[in-house]
Amino acid sequence: MGRNASTRSSYTTLSLPLDVIEPHPDNDYSMDEDELAELVASIASDGLGQLPLVRQLGDGSYQMIAGHRRLEAYRRLAERDPLAYGELPVTLVEGLNDSQATVLLNVTNLVARRLSQEERGARYAAIGREVPALRAADPSLKGVRTNDIIARIVTEETGQAVSAATVKRAIAAERRMRQAREQAEKLTGELDENWRTEASTGLIDPLTLKEISELPARRQSDLFVQYQRDELTPAQLKARIRELRPKTQDDARRALQTAVKCVEDAQVMARDNVPIPQGLVHKLRSLIDQL
Repeated sequence: MGRNASTRSSYTTLSLPLDVIEPHPDNDYSMDEDELAELVASIASDGLGQLPLVRQLGDGSYQMIAGHRRLEAYRRLAERDPLAYGELPVTLVEGLNDSQATVLLNVTNLVARRLSQEERGARYAAIGREVPALRAADPSLKGVRTNDIIARIVTEETGQAVSAATVKRAIAAERRMRQAREQAEKLTGELDENWRTEASTGLIDPLTLKEISELPARRQSDLFVQYQRDELTPAQLKARIRELRPKTQDDARRALQTAVKCVEDAQVMARDNVPIPQGLVHKLRSLIDQL
């Protein structure tokens, strides 16, 4: 598959007024303020490195493909010095349709920053959604598996060899994490902030998150501290949740009786100047949690 079949045909270098460049609607990366400030300082000191990629739209405006952060940096610099930064040097990629532009956007995002496995899988999946349009434009792609096409595009455009098997694994991992997060959002509504952040990783199954959400806020907070401190496995986390889950009145009565007995034992030890064992302290804390 040649380059024309994937994204691009020819290039032209030019400078464009900032207000004629529109962001790509599928660019979903947020801009970290600290990183953006560093980029502004770098451009002011050393100039623009790699030129952003744009394409021209039918109305004569231009659409950013790769370089949204550089465009924002130029806009901030133009507020200080409009003569020096009122126009942005760019590379115009000619002959791109909507699907090819989306593919190139996602390909450049694969190499422009360090991505998590989920983010990388999402980029591959986004490229895959454009494959039907690419097949329609290039008959040589008919009959070629989608993951093979994605792997070829990424390899050709980045120079980094990627296999279809790697693409398949990354997309599957992203799908699992996304589905787990979506299910968690449906099943949970009372998670505290720490557990909501942990839920977004997709590493905890939705039913476990639902059980955590049913715990009182203080127990959720204490559980999260223990989860991180002791590096609880999924099985250990579930066992701890069972211990913390609200009990029946009979369970609470038995826990209270046992807790009172522990306190009495501790009082005797204190009176006799006998060190109170840590096991007794931990047992008492666990019983209190059950009340």
